[in-house]
Amino acid sequence: NMEMKDLFEKVMQKSINMALATSVDNKPNVRVVTFAYDPARAGKVFFTTFNRNQKVKEFAENPYVACMPIPESPEADAQVRIFGTVQKSSVSLDEIIAIIAKKYPGNADTIKEGGSMMDIYEICFDEAYVTAGMNPAEKVNV
Repeated sequence: NMEMKDLFEKVMQKSINMALATSVDNKPNVRVVTFAYDPARAGKVFFTTFNRNQKVKEFAENPYVACMPIPESPEADAQVRIFGTVQKSSVSLDEIIAIIAKKYPGNADTIKEGGSMMDIYEICFDEAYVTAGMNPAEKVNV
């Protein structure tokens, strides 16, 4: 459905933060992270994190994650849910900073300040679920 694919792209471009859920030993955990999405790299969502924090330990124990871009307003056109696997990314920090800076310039500076304490991770997925209004979620292949 092209309309749902367009809504997916719109949400991914406009949203700055996403809720990122992990689960270890059947104990879920969720946090908010700033993310980067580049349509040229469909099927990947990028985010930075301090390399010694709890979520990195959780990724090592269970790479299956769920994430949901947080709408910037209550009147958002749609919601997107993504399920995939997370891994350390080979994309350069500068490339990710450039994507993030387009929508949230202040966060790019924070990432630069983190320097060697920051790592880039990517969530790999091949489908997303888009919910528009009161309609049931529709699967979108990416």
